[in-house]
Amino acid sequence: MNAPEPRFLSYAEARARVLAAVTPLPIEERPLVRTAGRALRRALDAPHALPPFRNSAMDGFAVLASDLASASAAHEVMLPVPGVYAAGAAVNQRLQPGTAVRIMTGAEVPEGADAVVPFENCRRSDPGVSPENVTFTSPIAVGANVREAGADLAAGARVLPDGHELSPHDLALLGSLGFARLPVSPRPRVAVLSTGDELLDLGDALRPGAIRDSNLPMLSLLCEQAGALVVVAERLPDDAARVASRITEVLAVADAVLTIGGVSAGDHDPVKQALARLPGIELWRVAMRPGRPQAFGTPHGRVFFGLPGNPASVACVFEALVRPALRRLAGHTQLDRPRVPVQVTEPIESRAGRTDFVRCRLAWRDGALWATPAGAQISGHLTPQSRAHALLVVPAETERLAPGDRGEALVLRLPDGAAG
Repeated sequence: MNAPEPRFLSYAEARARVLAAVTPLPIEERPLVRTAGRALRRALDAPHALPPFRNSAMDGFAVLASDLASASAAHEVMLPVPGVYAAGAAVNQRLQPGTAVRIMTGAEVPEGADAVVPFENCRRSDPGVSPENVTFTSPIAVGANVREAGADLAAGARVLPDGHELSPHDLALLGSLGFARLPVSPRPRVAVLSTGDELLDLGDALRPGAIRDSNLPMLSLLCEQAGALVVVAERLPDDAARVASRITEVLAVADAVLTIGGVSAGDHDPVKQALARLPGIELWRVAMRPGRPQAFGTPHGRVFFGLPGNPASVACVFEALVRPALRRLAGHTQLDRPRVPVQVTEPIESRAGRTDFVRCRLAWRDGALWATPAGAQISGHLTPQSRAHALLVVPAETERLAPGDRGEALVLRLPDGAAG
């Protein structure tokens, strides 16, 4: 059975087809503490204000600021202290003019009080003296050290939008509002299949004609970093029947199946040959570098990507197409790595009609990020990918970037040092 003929696509067309074919997985309710990194699948509004009541920002004395308007070192103001308010206690009495109440951080500020004087800014009577009093030697502004109800977040305000990636700080905010369970997407289950008779396990001794399989752990870890759950990670021989059978098997247990290698024009490309046995998957030739030969489809409602075999191609196709698809499966609205403006330090040649992804190192200079290719852009080389901070995206309409020209880069990791 012959392999299907490849479809020729621009990078923009390939990305549009991928994202049009992928829809988020069904929503599930999860305990809040189990949702970090997940996508929130429903916008949430605040059921009450934060803070929910006026409270003290300091340990001190709640007062009426006008009572201290004349206070100075030469004209001390002494007020009686009829009570103490601790955090968590209900406040049911109004502060009377001409008095002060001792109050702890987080405790509700009583009605009638409009400022809190820290302990260190006043002089308290000796312990055991009854009735207690406190002496002030300076005025205080209205509102000082008082956190107003709703100052952090108003009741009914939008807390987080649909699709937002939940951080531990987001979960603290939602927890304070009483959201114990959250509507999120599950982590996409991914199967990664690496193909090639020439591949060895990482600890194997080299033999003539063989290399260690670095792609399988790299792609598996990139999937996990993107929020997916890798349920299968294994290597297959260059046997089209075995590859087709295994793809069929893992499609039953995974939301996305990724294969590595075997989609080019070689005589023994097993994935290309296996596609003749698998419905709904196309061979692609995408006008991008690296990563031109690919395969894509959604057999039985699952997502399938056939990636090239060179490590730079695997990494770049993952960032350009696979990662956005996995993120969409997981319900995220932010699909790509952060994109930042950069300036290039040296000429970069491309070809009209092709989108290039140039592995670059970044450096801060005069408050801007400058991009320098991280070595020869050879798809079989691993070192440039290890050294790179970003992928400089050279658009299809651009044939050359000159030193100083501006571009855009997908940030894999930021360089050391502060912006200079």
